[in-house]
Amino acid sequence: MPERRAGVGLCIALLLAGCGVGGNADGEQPERSGPEASRGSVSVSRYCEAFARAYCANNAIDDTDLSVTVETKADIALWLSNAFSPSDSRFTSGYECRFSARQHDGEVHSASVGLFLTGTLRFAEYTQWPGLQIVPIAHVVDAAHGRSGYGVFKYLRAP
Repeated sequence: MPERRAGVGLCIALLLAGCGVGGNADGEQPERSGPEASRGSVSVSRYCEAFARAYCANNAIDDTDLSVTVETKADIALWLSNAFSPSDSRFTSGYECRFSARQHDGEVHSASVGLFLTGTLRFAEYTQWPGLQIVPIAHVVDAAHGRSGYGVFKYLRAP
């Protein structure tokens, strides 16, 4: 019987996520602080590239042959992390930034980091990982998916 309840709960969660109920369920709009916020916006790919370049510089890795790719994270993961959060403390979207750089000697350095967008600058500042936020928090826009928010980096994986 407990397995049946868990299965029903999972089905309901997947149904809600599929219907668009999720990280921004109450229609919260990203906080903007006037014209300077829109002028200072950067694309997801450029923000990931800025992180990758800073990471390479901090680790003495030559970034002249840098390759950066970005993948969108599943909305269900965001919905689950936002399920019990107050409306001003939510992630609006998530991405996986993967990058690699080939040194002059042929050695390849690869890493990935999660990029999460929040609805408010205050929450972005609160949730940032100080040792990992190696580029300033910025307003990030994903024009292809119609999403935007303040970007914070989490979960660095560097083998």
